[in-house]
Amino acid sequence: MSYLALYRAFRPKTFDEIIGQEHIVRTLVNQIKSNKIGHAYLFCGARGTGKTTAAKVFARAINCLSPVNGSPCGQCEACKKLENPANLDIVEMDAASNNKVENVRDIRDKVQYPPVAGKYKVYIIDEVHMLTTEAFNALLKTLEEPPAHAVFILATTEVHKLPATILSRCLRFDFKLIPTPTIAKLIAGIYDKIGKKYTPEAVNAIARAGEGSVRDALSVADVCVSYSDGELTYDDVIEVLGTSDRTHIEKLISEIVGGNTGGILSVVDELCMHGKSVAVLNRDVCNAIRDLLVIKTCTDPQAILGLPKDKLDELKKLADKTDVHALLRYLELFSAAEADLKYSTHPRIVFETAAVKAGMPQADYNIDALLARMSAMEKQLQELSARPVVLPLTNNERPVAVEVEKPTSVKTETVKPTVAERAAAEPVVKPEAAKPEEKTAVRQTVAKAVESKNKTDEENGFYMSADDIPPADDGGFFVAPEGFGEKTRAEKSTVQKPVGSTVSKQPTAKPAELKSAAPAMVKTAGSATDADAERVWGATLRTMRKDKEIMLWAACEDVGVYADGGVFYIRAGGENEFAFLSKPDNTAKLRNYICAEGYSDVKIVSGEGEEMPGGSSDEETDKVKNLFQGEKITIKD
Repeated sequence: MSYLALYRAFRPKTFDEIIGQEHIVRTLVNQIKSNKIGHAYLFCGARGTGKTTAAKVFARAINCLSPVNGSPCGQCEACKKLENPANLDIVEMDAASNNKVENVRDIRDKVQYPPVAGKYKVYIIDEVHMLTTEAFNALLKTLEEPPAHAVFILATTEVHKLPATILSRCLRFDFKLIPTPTIAKLIAGIYDKIGKKYTPEAVNAIARAGEGSVRDALSVADVCVSYSDGELTYDDVIEVLGTSDRTHIEKLISEIVGGNTGGILSVVDELCMHGKSVAVLNRDVCNAIRDLLVIKTCTDPQAILGLPKDKLDELKKLADKTDVHALLRYLELFSAAEADLKYSTHPRIVFETAAVKAGMPQADYNIDALLARMSAMEKQLQELSARPVVLPLTNNERPVAVEVEKPTSVKTETVKPTVAERAAAEPVVKPEAAKPEEKTAVRQTVAKAVESKNKTDEENGFYMSADDIPPADDGGFFVAPEGFGEKTRAEKSTVQKPVGSTVSKQPTAKPAELKSAAPAMVKTAGSATDADAERVWGATLRTMRKDKEIMLWAACEDVGVYADGGVFYIRAGGENEFAFLSKPDNTAKLRNYICAEGYSDVKIVSGEGEEMPGGSSDEETDKVKNLFQGEKITIKD
């Protein structure tokens, strides 16, 4: 066979030629230089990353008589003998086809024989994860304690399938995927050696098709050499790869962005008419959306995509029509469709459904679809806000058109006319005098409003009657003076000491506890009523709760209250309540709250027989029972 595939013809023969695995190459070279060769190595990683190649180079390097920088020289007698595939010192075994225990026993029997040409006898077992459990067990003892001249190199793509007993006996090396620029540089160098003309975009497309595997990329490059007689172009690579026409894919995405359901189905039909597989179409759409996402988010998309300038410009125009959130939603939909295509009997319908859902967020009912609809609305608002804004003419104001630069803020400016201009522009209209019946109706309406307001303002100590309404002017309406309806308590009463009563010594109250600087008034004998006491007590409870006096508020919620002259009485419902409220601190707090409402003193009385002022306890108890009719006082906010 005269022709060799590119990945075989250009297989690295030294460590310097191995690309993308510098961390592994450095370790192996240092072991060779220091003559610290292990007995068992494990090379694991994705396909086409150089596991078998590194194993072969390492096997020749440890047997080389005069290695150069850790690599085989290729000139000594040992190197020349080991280059022959029929040599007996480097044994390669494919565990995928030789996975039985008999194959391993054969190795165990022959490993005792010394090498022929070099110092070491190397066993390279590829795809070692395919060995059976019995085969692994047969290999364990030999792998742990082989002869001094034996070296085992195990290679696998699925290291998780190896038993822990095997892993613990090997030096593990993890091979990583090769970067796309590194693969592209390698392919360009090979094309230069064989005299093949190419464009940079074509080489980049081949490198991306390899997806980190050098062998896969070189296989595509080999096919491209045969496909193109002249210069290899980007379109030639696309044809070789069998991907969909990029123009139709971009057209499909454009229809999805525009929300044109009919256009989406038409483009899908055109793609299917060209004989493309639905699975391939779905994959190509995902790749195209990914390219748009790179353009929207990366500062230098050309370095990542490696597309021709004209195709990159077309993608940029398409990317400007959408946003990142929409692209992510498209990717999720088509990625989910890829999984459904494997088990569907109608793959085209699955693909069309995903495309229609992507173009019609209203046809989808998840949170991503809702966010997509909101994003579309925001875009429309931005377009509208970018237009000139002209305010309508109101109140003789002259509007000014304002160009809005930022969509998030719309600024308008108006030029207000002067007082003279207003006077000249507005006609003077003298109001007609209201009829007497209209005046009466107005006053009645105001009186009803005052009575309704008194119900809500009574708790705050504000009083207003219909008599407080000022007389109407000539126009039939009145102008309320400042402070109308909010007469203070100081205006309604005078400060005087109650007759025949004793004012208890009050503790000094803090300014915060007094709540206001309004002058306090003292209720005179006969001025305080039980209704007033109830009102004051309700306001006191609300103030307690606002001040977060929860314990005091809870103890006072179900007590009885009444007033006698300027003294405010609180009747406790039981011994516990009486004891709690009689504490000096609690009594002082109650005095501060209630004396601020105009009372001279506060007394705590027991509900269990203590005599009330003005008569016997039985008489006063009957009075309270008749007053409250056996019901508890409940204050509603």
